[in-house]
Amino acid sequence: MRRHVIAGAVILLLAVAESSLLVVLFGPQLRPNLVLLTSATWAAIRGNEGLLWALGGGLLLDFQSGAPFGIHTAGIAVGSLLAMLLDRTPAGLALFRSLNWVLVVSMAYYVVAIIVLTATGRNVEALDSLTNVALPNTLVNLLLALPTHAVLSRVQARLREQERFLPER
Repeated sequence: MRRHVIAGAVILLLAVAESSLLVVLFGPQLRPNLVLLTSATWAAIRGNEGLLWALGGGLLLDFQSGAPFGIHTAGIAVGSLLAMLLDRTPAGLALFRSLNWVLVVSMAYYVVAIIVLTATGRNVEALDSLTNVALPNTLVNLLLALPTHAVLSRVQARLREQERFLPER
């Protein structure tokens, strides 16, 4: 139970940092998707727990955003489901699997955002948004996936060690 509370607090802090601090540091164009990055990497490492992080983190971003409600949750959820479907083949290297998840979830997130913004009447140039926002942010997410994978792999190893000593139910 304690680890779920800690995970919730981490996702909350990442969502707040992503929606406030990173806007000030990087501006509106280039901004790492901390919630997406963390939940996608955790889903690649741990499975369903990462999907719960994705949904919770998406909702937290939606509550803090001026965009149409549900855009973040839908983007991360669609991306995670797509990554899960594409993840049927076993990848030999865990890092490669994490990078695949981050790539698929990032691109799906931005495509969903463009579709939702266009459908709600916002003036969005799809090609411009893909080349000037989606691609640079996806590259930043992929670069940040390297240290994120390293940290979360250590967390996973520690959790496995703790789970070894839990009594069976």
